Amino acid sequence: MRIAKAYEAALFAGRMDEVASYFTDDVVYWVAGALPLGGSWHGRDAVLRAFVSREFGLGAADWGYEDLERTWYDADDRVIVEIRERSWLASSPDDVMDQRTCVVLRFREGRICELRDYTDSHVYEEFLRRHRAELPKFAGR
Repeated sequence: MRIAKAYEAALFAGRMDEVASYFTDDVVYWVAGALPLGGSWHGRDAVLRAFVSREFGLGAADWGYEDLERTWYDADDRVIVEIRERSWLASSPDDVMDQRTCVVLRFREGRICELRDYTDSHVYEEFLRRHRAELPKFAGR
């Protein structure tokens, strides 16, 4: 649990060297949904690149964000986090995504070897439908 929370704090603070230190070399990050919203990244470098460039989900943009709830569970070689968050584009503050995600972090020898994000990708698909032109990841597609 201590490692999982330290990893999350480093991720949110943008301390990517510290984030990397919590991963095994062969870490796998999986996000629910079809490409390019979801997908799978294999290996420390690929996972870090995915976080830095926001390769998953709706991508990098000028986002507003509100963290509503985080509930943590410790389960043998896993930590599970239930998350409820709201986000919106700065250009469209009245169109808010209210999203719930369950993240499962699996550990091997004291480091994170797998992250799995289970979320309702339909929420992202519908938001993309409404805001494609405002999302740099999709504007040219």
